[in-house]
Amino acid sequence: MAARTESIALTARQPELQGVTVEAPVPRKKQAVVLLSAFATIALTIGYNQCFGVFQEYYLSPTQNVIVPSPASQAAPPTALLSFVGTLCYGLTWAGGILVNPVISRIEHGTWAPATTPSTRAWRRRGLRLLKPRTITILGVVMMSAGFGLASLSSSVWHLLLTQGLLVGFGMSLLYFPLLAPAPEYFTTHRATAMGFILAGGGAGGLIFSPVIRALLSSVGGRWTLRIFALFYLISGLPIAWSVPRSRFAGVPTENTPERRSTHVSRSLASSPVFLFSAVAAFLQAAGAQLPLAFIPAYTVVLGQTTAEGANLLAASNAINAVSRVLTGYAGDRLGRQNLVILTLLLSGSSVFALWLSSALDTTSTSFSLWLAFLVFYSFSAGGYYALFPALIAEVFGIRQYAAVNAFILFVRGLGTLFGTPVGGQLLGDSLEGTKAYSHVAYWDGALLMGATVCCVGVRWADGKGKGWRWVA
Repeated sequence: MAARTESIALTARQPELQGVTVEAPVPRKKQAVVLLSAFATIALTIGYNQCFGVFQEYYLSPTQNVIVPSPASQAAPPTALLSFVGTLCYGLTWAGGILVNPVISRIEHGTWAPATTPSTRAWRRRGLRLLKPRTITILGVVMMSAGFGLASLSSSVWHLLLTQGLLVGFGMSLLYFPLLAPAPEYFTTHRATAMGFILAGGGAGGLIFSPVIRALLSSVGGRWTLRIFALFYLISGLPIAWSVPRSRFAGVPTENTPERRSTHVSRSLASSPVFLFSAVAAFLQAAGAQLPLAFIPAYTVVLGQTTAEGANLLAASNAINAVSRVLTGYAGDRLGRQNLVILTLLLSGSSVFALWLSSALDTTSTSFSLWLAFLVFYSFSAGGYYALFPALIAEVFGIRQYAAVNAFILFVRGLGTLFGTPVGGQLLGDSLEGTKAYSHVAYWDGALLMGATVCCVGVRWADGKGKGWRWVA
Protein backbone atom coordinates (compact mmCIF):
# COMPACT_ATOMS: atom_id res chain seq x y z
CA MET A 1 0.00 0.00 0.00
CA ALA A 2 2.84 2.37 0.84
CA ALA A 3 4.49 1.76 -2.52
CA ARG A 4 1.26 2.45 -4.38
CA THR A 5 0.65 5.65 -2.45
CA GLU A 6 4.11 6.90 -3.44
CA SER A 7 3.50 6.11 -7.11
CA ILE A 8 0.23 8.01 -7.10
CA ALA A 9 1.94 11.01 -5.52
CA LEU A 10 4.58 11.03 -8.22
CA THR A 11 2.01 11.12 -10.97
CA ALA A 12 -0.48 13.39 -9.30
CA ARG A 13 -2.14 15.77 -11.72
CA GLN A 14 -4.17 18.90 -11.65
CA PRO A 15 -7.55 18.91 -13.38
CA GLU A 16 -7.42 18.89 -17.14
CA LEU A 17 -8.16 22.13 -18.96
CA GLN A 18 -9.57 21.91 -22.48
CA GLY A 19 -8.27 18.39 -22.89
CA VAL A 20 -4.71 19.25 -21.89
CA THR A 21 -3.14 17.38 -19.00
CA VAL A 22 -1.48 19.78 -16.57
CA GLU A 23 1.28 18.40 -14.36
CA ALA A 24 1.16 19.13 -10.65
CA PRO A 25 3.66 21.79 -9.53
CA VAL A 26 6.99 20.51 -8.26
CA PRO A 27 8.18 21.65 -4.79
CA ARG A 28 11.13 24.03 -4.88
CA LYS A 29 13.14 21.72 -2.63
CA LYS A 30 12.77 18.86 -5.11
CA GLN A 31 13.75 21.15 -7.98
CA ALA A 32 16.85 22.21 -6.05
CA VAL A 33 17.88 18.59 -5.49
CA VAL A 34 17.42 17.81 -9.18
CA LEU A 35 19.41 20.92 -10.17
CA LEU A 36 22.35 20.22 -7.87
CA SER A 37 22.60 16.48 -8.53
CA ALA A 38 22.38 16.98 -12.30
CA PHE A 39 24.92 19.84 -12.14
CA ALA A 40 27.36 17.62 -10.25
CA THR A 41 26.79 14.80 -12.74
CA ILE A 42 27.62 17.07 -15.66
CA ALA A 43 30.73 18.28 -13.85
CA LEU A 44 32.00 14.72 -13.31
CA THR A 45 31.24 13.54 -16.84
CA ILE A 46 31.27 16.37 -19.38
CA GLY A 47 33.64 18.48 -17.28
CA TYR A 48 36.23 15.71 -17.30
CA ASN A 49 35.75 14.97 -21.00
CA GLN A 50 36.37 18.60 -21.89
CA CYS A 51 39.76 18.40 -20.12
CA PHE A 52 41.15 15.27 -21.75
CA GLY A 53 43.39 17.50 -23.86
CA VAL A 54 45.59 17.90 -20.76
CA PHE A 55 46.02 14.12 -20.55
CA GLN A 56 46.62 13.97 -24.30
CA GLU A 57 49.35 16.59 -24.18
CA TYR A 58 50.96 14.72 -21.25
CA TYR A 59 50.91 11.35 -23.03
CA LEU A 60 52.70 12.96 -26.00
CA SER A 61 55.35 14.63 -23.82
CA PRO A 62 58.81 13.15 -23.10
CA THR A 63 58.15 13.23 -19.33
CA GLN A 64 55.14 10.87 -19.34
CA ASN A 65 55.51 7.57 -17.44
CA VAL A 66 52.51 5.57 -18.68
CA ILE A 67 53.03 4.49 -22.31
CA VAL A 68 56.04 2.33 -23.26
CA PRO A 69 57.80 3.23 -25.49
CA SER A 70 57.13 6.93 -25.12
CA PRO A 71 55.23 8.44 -28.08
CA ALA A 72 57.61 11.43 -27.99
CA SER A 73 60.46 9.10 -28.95
CA GLN A 74 58.64 7.77 -32.02
CA ALA A 75 59.20 9.19 -35.49
CA ALA A 76 55.42 9.47 -36.00
CA PRO A 77 53.69 9.97 -32.62
CA PRO A 78 50.20 8.39 -32.47
CA THR A 79 48.45 11.74 -31.96
CA ALA A 80 45.21 10.71 -33.65
CA LEU A 81 45.04 7.42 -31.71
CA LEU A 82 45.68 9.14 -28.38
CA SER A 83 43.03 11.76 -29.13
CA PHE A 84 40.64 8.88 -29.83
CA VAL A 85 40.99 7.78 -26.17
CA GLY A 86 39.30 11.02 -25.13
CA THR A 87 36.77 11.07 -27.97
CA LEU A 88 35.83 7.43 -27.28
CA CYS A 89 35.08 8.33 -23.66
CA TYR A 90 33.16 11.45 -24.66
CA GLY A 91 31.29 9.67 -27.44
CA LEU A 92 30.21 6.78 -25.24
CA THR A 93 29.03 9.20 -22.54
CA TRP A 94 26.42 10.42 -25.01
CA ALA A 95 25.92 7.42 -27.29
CA GLY A 96 25.21 5.08 -24.36
CA GLY A 97 21.83 6.74 -23.91
CA ILE A 98 20.40 4.63 -26.74
CA LEU A 99 20.74 1.66 -24.34
CA VAL A 100 20.49 3.27 -20.90
CA ASN A 101 17.25 5.22 -21.37
CA PRO A 102 15.11 2.19 -22.39
CA VAL A 103 16.51 0.21 -19.45
CA ILE A 104 15.70 3.00 -16.98
CA SER A 105 12.18 3.38 -18.37
CA ARG A 106 11.46 -0.35 -18.05
CA ILE A 107 12.85 -0.42 -14.52
CA GLU A 108 10.68 2.52 -13.42
CA HIS A 109 7.53 0.93 -14.80
CA GLY A 110 8.34 -2.61 -13.69
CA THR A 111 7.73 -4.03 -17.15
CA TRP A 112 10.51 -6.59 -16.71
CA ALA A 113 9.07 -8.07 -13.53
CA PRO A 114 5.25 -7.90 -13.46
CA ALA A 115 4.09 -9.29 -10.12
CA THR A 116 0.85 -10.62 -11.63
CA THR A 117 2.44 -12.91 -14.23
CA PRO A 118 2.01 -16.51 -13.04
CA SER A 119 4.71 -17.90 -15.33
CA THR A 120 7.40 -15.66 -13.91
CA ARG A 121 9.62 -17.48 -11.48
CA ALA A 122 9.66 -16.11 -7.93
CA TRP A 123 13.44 -15.80 -7.78
CA ARG A 124 13.49 -13.87 -11.04
CA ARG A 125 10.85 -11.43 -9.81
CA ARG A 126 12.73 -10.78 -6.57
CA GLY A 127 16.00 -10.31 -8.43
CA LEU A 128 14.58 -7.86 -10.95
CA ARG A 129 12.87 -5.85 -8.23
CA LEU A 130 16.33 -5.08 -6.88
CA LEU A 131 17.18 -3.51 -10.23
CA LYS A 132 16.46 0.20 -9.70
CA PRO A 133 17.77 3.42 -11.29
CA ARG A 134 20.16 3.68 -8.33
CA THR A 135 21.57 0.29 -9.26
CA ILE A 136 22.40 1.60 -12.73
CA THR A 137 23.97 4.84 -11.50
CA ILE A 138 26.02 3.12 -8.79
CA LEU A 139 27.25 0.62 -11.38
CA GLY A 140 28.29 3.58 -13.52
CA VAL A 141 30.32 5.10 -10.67
CA VAL A 142 32.05 1.77 -10.02
CA MET A 143 32.88 1.41 -13.73
CA MET A 144 34.35 4.92 -13.89
CA SER A 145 36.49 4.29 -10.83
CA ALA A 146 37.61 0.91 -12.17
CA GLY A 147 38.42 2.45 -15.55
CA PHE A 148 40.74 5.05 -14.07
CA GLY A 149 42.31 2.48 -11.74
CA LEU A 150 43.00 0.02 -14.55
CA ALA A 151 44.29 2.83 -16.78
CA SER A 152 47.01 3.45 -14.17
CA LEU A 153 48.31 -0.05 -14.96
CA SER A 154 48.42 0.57 -18.72
CA SER A 155 51.56 0.48 -20.80
CA SER A 156 50.23 1.03 -24.34
CA VAL A 157 47.65 3.12 -26.15
CA TRP A 158 45.23 0.23 -26.66
CA HIS A 159 45.20 -0.33 -22.89
CA LEU A 160 44.11 3.30 -22.47
CA LEU A 161 41.45 2.85 -25.15
CA LEU A 162 39.89 -0.03 -23.21
CA THR A 163 40.13 1.58 -19.76
CA GLN A 164 40.23 5.40 -19.85
CA GLY A 165 38.21 5.36 -23.05
CA LEU A 166 35.72 2.47 -23.16
CA LEU A 167 35.20 1.60 -19.48
CA VAL A 168 35.17 5.17 -18.15
CA GLY A 169 32.99 6.36 -21.04
CA PHE A 170 30.30 3.73 -20.61
CA GLY A 171 30.34 4.22 -16.85
CA MET A 172 29.76 7.93 -17.37
CA SER A 173 26.80 7.13 -19.60
CA LEU A 174 25.25 4.99 -16.83
CA LEU A 175 25.49 7.95 -14.46
CA TYR A 176 24.67 10.71 -16.95
CA PHE A 177 21.34 9.61 -18.42
CA PRO A 178 19.41 8.47 -15.32
CA LEU A 179 20.07 11.88 -13.73
CA LEU A 180 19.75 14.07 -16.82
CA ALA A 181 16.87 12.45 -18.72
CA PRO A 182 14.12 13.28 -16.17
CA ALA A 183 15.51 16.73 -15.27
CA PRO A 184 13.46 18.81 -17.80
CA GLU A 185 10.25 17.20 -16.48
CA TYR A 186 10.70 19.05 -13.16
CA PHE A 187 10.65 22.52 -14.78
CA THR A 188 8.14 24.36 -16.98
CA THR A 189 8.33 28.11 -17.54
CA HIS A 190 12.06 28.37 -16.76
CA ARG A 191 13.11 25.10 -18.33
CA ALA A 192 15.87 26.56 -20.54
CA THR A 193 17.28 28.53 -17.60
CA ALA A 194 17.31 25.41 -15.41
CA MET A 195 18.94 23.31 -18.12
CA GLY A 196 21.45 26.08 -18.77
CA PHE A 197 22.45 26.01 -15.11
CA ILE A 198 22.68 22.20 -15.10
CA LEU A 199 24.77 22.07 -18.25
CA ALA A 200 27.02 24.82 -16.92
CA GLY A 201 28.39 22.02 -14.74
CA GLY A 202 30.47 20.98 -17.73
CA GLY A 203 32.28 24.30 -17.78
CA ALA A 204 32.57 24.40 -13.99
CA GLY A 205 33.98 20.88 -13.92
CA GLY A 206 36.44 21.74 -16.66
CA LEU A 207 37.50 24.88 -14.80
CA ILE A 208 38.42 22.75 -11.78
CA PHE A 209 39.71 19.60 -13.46
CA SER A 210 42.05 21.22 -15.98
CA PRO A 211 44.54 22.83 -13.56
CA VAL A 212 44.14 19.98 -11.08
CA ILE A 213 45.03 17.37 -13.70
CA ARG A 214 48.00 19.45 -14.87
CA ALA A 215 49.26 19.88 -11.28
CA LEU A 216 48.87 16.18 -10.47
CA LEU A 217 50.60 15.06 -13.66
CA SER A 218 53.52 17.39 -12.92
CA SER A 219 53.86 16.37 -9.27
CA VAL A 220 53.00 12.65 -9.02
CA GLY A 221 53.03 11.45 -12.65
CA GLY A 222 50.41 9.84 -14.85
CA ARG A 223 49.88 6.57 -12.99
CA TRP A 224 49.23 8.12 -9.58
CA THR A 225 47.06 10.83 -11.14
CA LEU A 226 44.81 8.11 -12.57
CA ARG A 227 44.70 6.31 -9.20
CA ILE A 228 43.75 9.52 -7.42
CA PHE A 229 40.97 10.04 -9.95
CA ALA A 230 39.75 6.49 -9.38
CA LEU A 231 39.39 7.15 -5.66
CA PHE A 232 37.89 10.61 -6.16
CA TYR A 233 35.20 9.38 -8.56
CA LEU A 234 34.22 6.59 -6.20
CA ILE A 235 33.89 8.91 -3.19
CA SER A 236 32.18 11.81 -4.96
CA GLY A 237 30.12 9.75 -7.38
CA LEU A 238 28.27 7.47 -4.97
CA PRO A 239 26.22 10.23 -3.23
CA ILE A 240 25.27 11.64 -6.63
CA ALA A 241 24.30 8.19 -7.90
CA TRP A 242 22.09 7.68 -4.83
CA SER A 243 20.17 10.93 -5.47
CA VAL A 244 18.92 9.93 -8.94
CA PRO A 245 15.40 11.42 -9.50
CA ARG A 246 12.49 9.42 -10.79
CA SER A 247 10.67 10.33 -13.98
CA ARG A 248 7.46 12.24 -13.29
CA PHE A 249 5.76 10.05 -15.90
CA ALA A 250 6.62 6.81 -14.12
CA GLY A 251 4.07 5.02 -12.01
CA VAL A 252 0.42 4.14 -12.35
CA PRO A 253 -0.97 4.52 -15.90
CA THR A 254 -4.22 6.36 -16.54
CA GLU A 255 -6.46 6.58 -19.56
CA ASN A 256 -4.73 9.84 -20.52
CA THR A 257 -1.15 8.59 -20.08
CA PRO A 258 0.72 5.70 -21.65
CA GLU A 259 1.78 2.73 -19.56
CA ARG A 260 5.35 3.95 -19.82
CA ARG A 261 7.03 6.77 -21.67
CA SER A 262 8.27 5.96 -25.14
CA THR A 263 12.00 5.32 -25.39
CA HIS A 264 12.08 4.61 -29.11
CA VAL A 265 11.67 7.05 -31.97
CA SER A 266 8.74 6.07 -34.20
CA ARG A 267 9.22 5.66 -37.93
CA SER A 268 6.92 8.59 -38.72
CA LEU A 269 8.85 10.88 -36.37
CA ALA A 270 12.23 9.70 -37.64
CA SER A 271 11.24 10.53 -41.23
CA SER A 272 9.96 14.02 -40.44
CA PRO A 273 12.06 16.97 -41.71
CA VAL A 274 12.37 18.56 -38.28
CA PHE A 275 13.81 15.35 -36.81
CA LEU A 276 16.21 14.77 -39.70
CA PHE A 277 17.51 18.34 -39.54
CA SER A 278 17.90 18.02 -35.75
CA ALA A 279 19.88 14.78 -36.04
CA VAL A 280 22.27 16.07 -38.70
CA ALA A 281 22.77 19.33 -36.79
CA ALA A 282 23.58 17.37 -33.63
CA PHE A 283 26.12 15.20 -35.48
CA LEU A 284 27.90 18.14 -37.11
CA GLN A 285 27.90 20.29 -33.97
CA ALA A 286 29.32 17.49 -31.80
CA ALA A 287 31.96 16.70 -34.42
CA GLY A 288 33.11 20.32 -34.55
CA ALA A 289 32.57 21.60 -31.02
CA GLN A 290 35.15 19.34 -29.35
CA LEU A 291 38.01 20.02 -31.77
CA PRO A 292 39.24 23.28 -30.20
CA LEU A 293 39.01 21.80 -26.69
CA ALA A 294 41.05 18.77 -27.73
CA PHE A 295 43.85 20.93 -29.16
CA ILE A 296 43.91 23.93 -26.79
CA PRO A 297 46.85 22.65 -24.67
CA ALA A 298 48.89 21.40 -27.65
CA TYR A 299 48.30 24.48 -29.83
CA THR A 300 49.16 26.80 -26.93
CA VAL A 301 52.52 25.00 -26.56
CA VAL A 302 53.16 25.38 -30.31
CA LEU A 303 52.66 29.13 -29.85
CA GLY A 304 55.60 29.10 -27.42
CA GLN A 305 53.73 28.93 -24.13
CA THR A 306 54.20 26.36 -21.36
CA THR A 307 52.07 23.28 -20.75
CA ALA A 308 50.80 24.86 -17.52
CA GLU A 309 49.60 27.89 -19.48
CA GLY A 310 47.88 25.55 -21.93
CA ALA A 311 46.00 23.88 -19.08
CA ASN A 312 45.10 27.28 -17.62
CA LEU A 313 43.70 28.45 -20.96
CA LEU A 314 41.61 25.29 -21.16
CA ALA A 315 40.30 26.00 -17.66
CA ALA A 316 39.53 29.61 -18.63
CA SER A 317 37.68 28.36 -21.74
CA ASN A 318 35.56 26.08 -19.56
CA ALA A 319 34.81 28.93 -17.14
CA ILE A 320 33.62 31.20 -19.95
CA ASN A 321 31.60 28.33 -21.38
CA ALA A 322 29.90 27.74 -18.01
CA VAL A 323 28.85 31.39 -17.72
CA SER A 324 27.64 31.31 -21.32
CA ARG A 325 25.39 28.32 -20.72
CA VAL A 326 23.59 30.04 -17.87
CA LEU A 327 23.18 33.33 -19.74
CA THR A 328 22.05 31.78 -23.03
CA GLY A 329 19.63 29.52 -21.19
CA TYR A 330 18.12 32.59 -19.53
CA ALA A 331 18.01 34.49 -22.84
CA GLY A 332 16.52 31.50 -24.65
CA ASP A 333 13.44 31.57 -22.41
CA ARG A 334 12.83 35.15 -23.52
CA LEU A 335 14.17 35.54 -27.07
CA GLY A 336 13.43 32.05 -28.36
CA ARG A 337 15.52 28.91 -27.98
CA GLN A 338 15.71 28.13 -31.68
CA ASN A 339 16.74 31.71 -32.47
CA LEU A 340 19.56 31.60 -29.92
CA VAL A 341 20.82 28.20 -31.09
CA ILE A 342 21.14 29.47 -34.67
CA LEU A 343 22.85 32.68 -33.57
CA THR A 344 25.37 31.04 -31.23
CA LEU A 345 26.27 28.35 -33.77
CA LEU A 346 26.81 30.99 -36.45
CA LEU A 347 29.06 33.00 -34.12
CA SER A 348 31.10 29.97 -33.06
CA GLY A 349 31.67 28.88 -36.67
CA SER A 350 32.58 32.42 -37.69
CA SER A 351 35.09 32.71 -34.84
CA VAL A 352 36.92 29.61 -36.08
CA PHE A 353 37.45 31.10 -39.54
CA ALA A 354 38.06 34.67 -38.40
CA LEU A 355 40.31 34.03 -35.39
CA TRP A 356 41.69 30.48 -35.07
CA LEU A 357 42.45 30.12 -38.77
CA SER A 358 44.00 33.59 -38.82
CA SER A 359 46.14 32.65 -35.83
CA ALA A 360 47.28 29.44 -37.52
CA LEU A 361 48.24 31.22 -40.75
CA ASP A 362 49.80 34.24 -39.03
CA THR A 363 53.53 33.93 -38.36
CA THR A 364 53.87 37.25 -36.53
CA SER A 365 53.58 38.06 -32.82
CA THR A 366 49.83 38.68 -33.18
CA SER A 367 49.19 34.94 -33.56
CA PHE A 368 48.90 34.41 -29.81
CA SER A 369 46.62 37.44 -29.41
CA LEU A 370 44.32 36.06 -32.11
CA TRP A 371 44.31 32.73 -30.29
CA LEU A 372 43.30 34.36 -27.01
CA ALA A 373 40.54 36.31 -28.76
CA PHE A 374 39.32 33.08 -30.34
CA LEU A 375 39.20 31.26 -27.01
CA VAL A 376 37.08 33.99 -25.43
CA PHE A 377 34.72 34.41 -28.37
CA TYR A 378 34.38 30.72 -29.17
CA SER A 379 33.99 29.58 -25.57
CA PHE A 380 31.13 32.01 -25.04
CA SER A 381 29.28 31.32 -28.29
CA ALA A 382 29.75 27.52 -28.19
CA GLY A 383 27.93 27.31 -24.87
CA GLY A 384 24.62 28.24 -26.48
CA TYR A 385 23.89 24.92 -28.15
CA TYR A 386 24.72 22.90 -25.04
CA ALA A 387 22.49 25.03 -22.83
CA LEU A 388 19.52 25.19 -25.18
CA PHE A 389 19.21 21.90 -27.03
CA PRO A 390 17.64 19.87 -24.15
CA ALA A 391 14.88 22.47 -23.67
CA LEU A 392 14.66 22.80 -27.45
CA ILE A 393 13.94 19.08 -27.82
CA ALA A 394 11.14 19.33 -25.25
CA GLU A 395 9.74 22.37 -27.05
CA VAL A 396 9.86 20.98 -30.59
CA PHE A 397 8.97 17.33 -29.96
CA GLY A 398 7.00 17.56 -26.70
CA ILE A 399 7.95 16.55 -23.16
CA ARG A 400 6.46 13.06 -23.65
CA GLN A 401 8.83 12.42 -26.53
CA TYR A 402 11.78 13.99 -24.73
CA ALA A 403 13.37 10.78 -23.41
CA ALA A 404 13.22 9.01 -26.78
CA VAL A 405 14.35 11.94 -28.93
CA ASN A 406 16.99 13.11 -26.46
CA ALA A 407 18.52 9.62 -26.24
CA PHE A 408 18.69 9.32 -30.02
CA ILE A 409 20.03 12.84 -30.53
CA LEU A 410 22.73 12.27 -27.91
CA PHE A 411 23.55 8.92 -29.54
CA VAL A 412 24.06 10.82 -32.80
CA ARG A 413 26.15 13.40 -30.93
CA GLY A 414 28.28 10.59 -29.58
CA LEU A 415 28.90 9.36 -33.12
CA GLY A 416 29.77 12.91 -34.15
CA THR A 417 32.31 13.20 -31.35
CA LEU A 418 33.90 9.92 -32.41
CA PHE A 419 34.12 11.28 -35.96
CA GLY A 420 35.23 14.90 -35.63
CA THR A 421 38.33 14.88 -33.44
CA PRO A 422 40.04 11.77 -34.92
CA VAL A 423 39.62 13.22 -38.42
CA GLY A 424 41.04 16.48 -37.11
CA GLY A 425 44.01 14.55 -35.74
CA GLN A 426 44.61 13.03 -39.17
CA LEU A 427 44.42 16.48 -40.79
CA LEU A 428 47.04 17.84 -38.39
CA GLY A 429 50.18 18.73 -40.31
CA ASP A 430 53.82 18.07 -39.49
CA SER A 431 55.12 19.57 -36.26
CA LEU A 432 57.85 21.35 -38.25
CA GLU A 433 55.16 23.55 -39.82
CA GLY A 434 54.44 25.21 -36.48
CA THR A 435 51.05 26.84 -36.19
CA LYS A 436 50.32 26.24 -39.90
CA ALA A 437 50.01 22.53 -39.07
CA TYR A 438 46.64 23.39 -37.51
CA SER A 439 45.20 25.32 -40.46
CA HIS A 440 43.49 22.28 -41.98
CA VAL A 441 42.04 21.42 -38.56
CA ALA A 442 40.56 24.93 -38.36
CA TYR A 443 39.09 24.65 -41.87
CA TRP A 444 37.51 21.31 -40.90
CA ASP A 445 36.15 22.66 -37.62
CA GLY A 446 34.64 25.76 -39.19
CA ALA A 447 32.97 23.75 -41.96
CA LEU A 448 31.36 21.39 -39.43
CA LEU A 449 29.97 24.24 -37.31
CA MET A 450 28.65 26.15 -40.34
CA GLY A 451 26.96 22.97 -41.55
CA ALA A 452 25.31 22.59 -38.14
CA THR A 453 24.09 26.20 -38.38
CA VAL A 454 22.42 25.52 -41.73
CA CYS A 455 20.69 22.43 -40.32
CA CYS A 456 19.39 24.40 -37.31
CA VAL A 457 17.91 26.91 -39.74
CA GLY A 458 16.21 23.89 -41.32
CA VAL A 459 14.81 22.88 -37.91
CA ARG A 460 13.45 26.41 -37.45
CA TRP A 461 11.80 26.30 -40.89
CA ALA A 462 10.33 22.80 -40.51
CA ASP A 463 8.99 23.48 -37.00
CA GLY A 464 7.47 26.78 -38.06
CA LYS A 465 5.88 25.17 -41.10
CA GLY A 466 4.23 22.53 -38.96
CA LYS A 467 3.13 24.67 -35.98
CA GLY A 468 2.83 28.11 -37.49
CA TRP A 469 5.54 30.77 -37.69
CA ARG A 470 6.53 32.64 -34.55
CA TRP A 471 9.30 35.21 -34.28
CA VAL A 472 10.11 34.11 -30.74
CA ALA A 473 10.70 30.36 -30.97
